[in-house]
Amino acid sequence: MRRPSVRAAYDALEHEVEPRLEALVRTAGFAQASALVADIRSSVGTSVDSWIARVLHAVNLPAGTDVQRLRRRIGELDREVRLLRLELAQYAEERGDVRPDGG
Repeated sequence: MRRPSVRAAYDALEHEVEPRLEALVRTAGFAQASALVADIRSSVGTSVDSWIARVLHAVNLPAGTDVQRLRRRIGELDREVRLLRLELAQYAEERGDVRPDGG
């Protein structure tokens, strides 16, 4: 029962605040401030990530970048193995070899 009055209050507040906020976010100053905050977050994030990687390496543990590099390399190796299997199957087919698995 109380919910409709809460909803009405919310709607009334939104009706008053929304146009002002909408006007604010469309200003050049807001865009500049947003870009500055994004740059700061990126710089801080990069610094923190770098520091964490150094700490993990100091105790002989892999950092996130190490894991990403290994995953990428495993993907590359997987593709190479698939290509080699296809080439080997094609070569065997050309020679008329029968594979042990019946294929």
